[in-house]
Amino acid sequence: MRHPNSIDLLTYWNAKRGKRPFPARRDIEPADISKHLPHVLIGEIGEDGTWCFRLAGTAICTLAGGELKGLPVASLWLSEGRRNFSSILKAVQEGAPAVLSLDGLSQGGRVLQAEAAFMPLAGGDPTSGMVCDRIFGSISVFDSPYWVGSDALQGFSTTGFRLFDPSRPNPFLANRPEIAMPGPPAPERPGKFRDFSRKNLILIEGGRKE
Repeated sequence: MRHPNSIDLLTYWNAKRGKRPFPARRDIEPADISKHLPHVLIGEIGEDGTWCFRLAGTAICTLAGGELKGLPVASLWLSEGRRNFSSILKAVQEGAPAVLSLDGLSQGGRVLQAEAAFMPLAGGDPTSGMVCDRIFGSISVFDSPYWVGSDALQGFSTTGFRLFDPSRPNPFLANRPEIAMPGPPAPERPGKFRDFSRKNLILIEGGRKE
């Protein structure tokens, strides 16, 4: 976890949840995170299990080359990486915040580095039981290159990730190494992204070890 946006938003999410597994959508106040809003996203899960953008900040939309509301969150990933990405979102839905290291490939074949953070969120009435049907998070580019906004993203590949156990003390001061993933695949031909599938993965505990 290297990007200040990820650190700030994970800290904010943790403060808002209190003693609950995760906060509710109504707990997130845009004014509290105003400087991060261009990089913030909120996803919602549909009846078919697909996570779609309910909200995407201007920086994310600029990177993608268009409005993202209503599109699958996985449409920002190259097709070869969507199976692993959907497994990570499944772990988030089960209560484990995740931070992903990303390589982004542009339509013109350029590459950038970015980091994404995803945290579980309850969208409905929390008095009826905490159900994660929203995802709160961010996608932030390191050293944003000059071509962002003119050469749209073809897709991300996940190069590594961490899952955090929020029940442990200092969950975001992880002392375990990031789980590395295969490097980015060869460039794809431009076009719409296909649907993605799911796969289980194991929760990696974070937190300080005494």
